[in-house]
Amino acid sequence: MTDALRGAYRVMRTIRAVEERVRPTGDHPYGGEEALAAGVCLHLDGRDAIAGTHRRHGQRIAKGVDVRAVIAEIREQRLVATDTLGGVPLLICGAAVAAKQQETGGVGVAFLGDGPGTTLEALNLASAWHLPAIFVTENAGYADRVAGLGVPGIVVDGSDFFAVHEAAGEAVGRARRGGGPTLIEAGFPRYADDCLQRFRARVTDSGELREHVLDAIDAEVAELVEMSVSAPKPAAVEPETDVYVSY
Repeated sequence: MTDALRGAYRVMRTIRAVEERVRPTGDHPYGGEEALAAGVCLHLDGRDAIAGTHRRHGQRIAKGVDVRAVIAEIREQRLVATDTLGGVPLLICGAAVAAKQQETGGVGVAFLGDGPGTTLEALNLASAWHLPAIFVTENAGYADRVAGLGVPGIVVDGSDFFAVHEAAGEAVGRARRGGGPTLIEAGFPRYADDCLQRFRARVTDSGELREHVLDAIDAEVAELVEMSVSAPKPAAVEPETDVYVSY
């Protein structure tokens, strides 16, 4: 259990450190939502797919993408185009369809922010086809709106890692067992404590981890991020590569 807690804290601290070190001010920061990304993605493995909006870097780190690759993307400003954001829910429906047809046991997770574009259409589709899909939104009221679709709607405090982790575990398990989609509505109380400080307080008060262990993780993560920032920039990607049609 202590190894799992150390791993969860490392993920959240890494997301925070990357945000503080390299993301431009005002560029849709993910800071403060680390518990949401970690609480969901720590249930996932190589069978699973995630998709998110322009604030997706924290989610990718939580899913296990190499920190150097994430930092390189931020530095090169290779961001998702605005007109693709509304399609995130349907992209995940596609991933869920593939997992279901191939019987991999995989799930698709859509991080929707405040619920853009095709969210309700995708939820309707996921319900009708009984897809292994999970929709994570910050839009208050969505949990109530999906009741008519037969999709469970779970409301959690998005700054509480343990609440998110429990809710996501139930949703992922349900999807893997063929139980269909779930929507997780993650609220962020205006005056909530910082999610990293909440995590530290809980595990140190319970005696599961000591302060010096968490401090050591802070130092290791800071060193990793600095090394990643100092790494040579990757070669430029030619715009003609990785396309379906050559012009």
